[in-house]
Order: sequence, then C-alpha cells, then structure tokens
Amino acid sequence: MKKLAWLAVGLFLLIVSPSASNAAGVKTYNNPVQVLLYKGTSVTVAVEGNYQIVNKETLTITPLPSKTNLTFRSSSSTVFVTYNGKTDFSSTGFTIQETIGAAPLSLVKVNQTRYRGSVDIRLQNSALYAVNILDMEDYLKGVVPSEMPASWPLEALKAQAIAARNYAYKHKTSLTTNPNTQTYKGYDGESPRSNAAVDATRGLYLKYNGSIIETYYHSTSGGRTANVSDVWNSSQTAYPYLASVDDPYESSPYSRWSFTFSPAVLLRSFGFTDPSVVLYDVSIAKTGANGEVGAVTIETSAGEKTVKGNETTIRKLFPLDGNQFYGILPSNWFDIQVQKSGPFVSIQTASGNIAASSLSSYSVQTGNGTVSLAGVEGIKVQTTDGIVPLSASPSGVSSITVTGKGWGHRIGMSQYGAKAFAERGWTAEQILEHYFRGAEVSFE
Repeated sequence: MKKLAWLAVGLFLLIVSPSASNAAGVKTYNNPVQVLLYKGTSVTVAVEGNYQIVNKETLTITPLPSKTNLTFRSSSSTVFVTYNGKTDFSSTGFTIQETIGAAPLSLVKVNQTRYRGSVDIRLQNSALYAVNILDMEDYLKGVVPSEMPASWPLEALKAQAIAARNYAYKHKTSLTTNPNTQTYKGYDGESPRSNAAVDATRGLYLKYNGSIIETYYHSTSGGRTANVSDVWNSSQTAYPYLASVDDPYESSPYSRWSFTFSPAVLLRSFGFTDPSVVLYDVSIAKTGANGEVGAVTIETSAGEKTVKGNETTIRKLFPLDGNQFYGILPSNWFDIQVQKSGPFVSIQTASGNIAASSLSSYSVQTGNGTVSLAGVEGIKVQTTDGIVPLSASPSGVSSITVTGKGWGHRIGMSQYGAKAFAERGWTAEQILEHYFRGAEVSFE
C-alpha cells in the first residue's frame, strides 16, 4: 500500500502542482514507472535541462537553472535540501520535476548516474529515498543494454525489450536498479542499437488469453528452461505459460559448470558452527521435471538435517567466493559427487545395503560357525581396492563437487537462447512465443 501511495503522490505533483503562478509546464508521462535509485541518509542531485523543484509540504515551486547542484539529507522526520546558496526543508520531501522548455533533452544526475525523467525525494522510517519517475519507454532504454549486450542481434534485443516492458508493466511501482527486479543504468547505460530495439517494439506486450503476463527471463537455461512450479513452488496452473521448453541452440559460457566445496562450507550453510562436527554424507532430492534440486540432506556426527526450498534457497547452500554468480550456485539444476577421506564400504544384507560401520548388530557366517559381532574393530573385508579394515565411525567427507547447468532461475526466456534463435533468423515474436508457450505478442 505504501508503494501505491508513493505513486499517487508522485503523479499528483507531476500533474496538479504546476497550476501555481511560478510553475512551468510540467512534462507528463503517458505510462509512468517508478524506480528506486537510492536509499540512505544523503544524496546529491544535479539537473541538466528543464527542471523545477517542489516542496511537497508547502507546495512551493522554484525553477532550477540547468547545471544546478542539490544536496538532500534526512534528519529524523525532516528532509533538508541545499542548493544555490540556500536551504529548504520539508517533512514530506521534494520533487524535482521535468518541465517543458528550450532544452531538447533533460537529465537528472543522482549521485554519479544520469537519468531521464523526474526524481522524487521521499522520507520513510527516517531514510531518504530517491525515486526516478519517467515514461516506460525511456525506462526501457536504460534497461535493455543493462540486461543484454547491445551488440547482440537486433531481434534478440527486441525480444528483451518486450519482455522487460511486460515485467515493468506488472511491477511499475516497485522497480529498482538491480537484478532483483531489472538492471537499470539510466541514460548513461543507453546504446543506439538497444534504443532502436525499444523504439521498434513500442507498445508491444506478450499476452496470454488477452492479458499481459509475467515475462521472467534469465541468462542461461542449460539446454532446457524450467517449470515455474519446480523452482519457485508457484502454481503451474496459475502460470501455464511459464512451462519447461527445449533450448536447442543456446551457446553460453554458463551452460555447464562445476564447483568444489569443503565440508566446513556446507556445514556452515546448514547452521553447524561447532568445528568438531564431522560431515559424513551429502545427498540431494531431484524434485523438478528436469532434475532440479528441491532438497539437500547432510549426515553429520551431530545428526542429520534436510533443507528444502525454492531455487534461491537451494543455491544459497553452496556459497561462492566473491561476486561470481552473485555469490551463490548458478542454478538449482545440478548433481553432486561426494569424496570421502577413507574407503566407504557397504554390505549386502537381506534388507538391503548397509554401511559396514554398522555391522555391530549383525551375525556373520565364518569357518568356525556363526559369530555375533560385538563391534567392527579388527574386522577386515575384501573390496575391489583390496583388504580394508573397518572402523566404528563412518568416513568423513573430504570435499563435495557440484556439477550443473544454466545460470539463473531458468524460468521463461533464456537470453543466450534468444541470441542463438535470432542468429538463426527467428523474429522477436517467434522467440518470445517459443519460451512463453501459448502467449502472443500484441499491442496493449
């Protein structure tokens, strides 16, 4: 509800307040979106072109000459702004509005990045928020080359533009600059090729049964996309178009990958902090149609523990160093190989295989008759690796190798897959209608 209130306030200021006598004509946006650019205690803003500043508490409007620099800071329940040698304050914040004027292009710089449109400065829970308000199409020009290289085929860029437009339409008051929504680098991130893709698809959306749909996308599918129900535990019935499809031409550096983890890393992920705990084994449950992992179980000297969850939960169990793949496993489509510090021996019994270390409750037939085992110390067995002495304790894990496919949630459109289809002559519409089965591209 707060986000909807923010939209109402922003649109009120963009449309109503210019009626004041000192207000210039305000630039209006046919299909506005909101993007959170910054959250903190202070932010610097500079304007280039046609702008004015509105005090949202007093509704005072002041024209801003081009190249004006402003500094905003929050203090308890008040926002202060300093510019052109003066200071103003407001309990509800300020709006830097784009106006109609002589300059052909107006830009507002927030910290070090330039953006099209206007900026709303808000105060919530004593924190300062800088929110970019601009037209959908101008927003997409800052998204498409941030999500897909502008050098890629035009039809792939057009598919990306339509997918990004759908996403922005569904989430237009809760967008950010990072990949949690869509990566957005503003005017400074734009490219002529991707701008052309946005312009060429203006007003186009992907629809299912006549309604604009959620068009999720990701870097690499690994050869096949995922069912939404297999990675996010969402209802497949509610999202029939987010179904697994083949990705036959995808060629990506992330199609296949492998990482090795120490027992200590995995034990920490499962909440074991005592350094004396020994990891005995690791197993996975492949719950997805393609083999996506939905649960991981570890056996330790302190007991057994299973973690179940969506793809993000599973990927976070295997943290990576640095910022590679955002610090987590690339996807939840993987296999594991467990290496142990000693030979693992299992024995065939009438009820199935058991670990040889558990023989103490069994009897065995020897040349001298049937002998009940009190323990396993001193017992040796013949294996393919030779005669092995048994131990009362299971062998500890020395390392875990995880080998998998794809990067991202693998739902919807694969960006590398879209590139490969475009290279083979597919249009943007054909690409999107392949990844989102049953959907059609059309105007709003």
